[in-house]
Amino acid sequence: MGGGGHGNRKSVDAEVSLMPTIDLLLCCIMFLLVTAVWSRLGRLDVDQRAAAGSAMDAPAVDRIVVYLQIRASGFTLGSTAGEQVEIPSGSGGYDLEGLHARLAERQLAAPDHDDLVVAPDDGVTYEHVIAAVDTAVTAGFTGVTLSDQPPR
Repeated sequence: MGGGGHGNRKSVDAEVSLMPTIDLLLCCIMFLLVTAVWSRLGRLDVDQRAAAGSAMDAPAVDRIVVYLQIRASGFTLGSTAGEQVEIPSGSGGYDLEGLHARLAERQLAAPDHDDLVVAPDDGVTYEHVIAAVDTAVTAGFTGVTLSDQPPR
């Protein structure tokens, strides 16, 4: 019986599942969409002061420097003129509304001073620093600078 048939061979045609490919493509598209949203967000214009003790840290003689120190216990708003206002954090976290009110008062009292030095303590999260900088910008301080220590 010698016929040349294909009786014992398996079929070469097989279905390829497209679901893993579609899943991978969907994940890539979602990642690109999220990345595009983050790249379109506005940026914060913030400068960085030189390290403490350098010649650039010394403020001008006639210029009062306003600073905002961020601690775990709350905010300290002060200036090189010697005034300080404590804004303690409550049970719900930092008091951003109180900070905004104090910064707005300060801006109304001296509208020509629109510079603010933000000095977060070690251990303060990035989220809280950004929230404080956003609050300062909305209160009218356009020249926000980050520093490792408040000016003296």
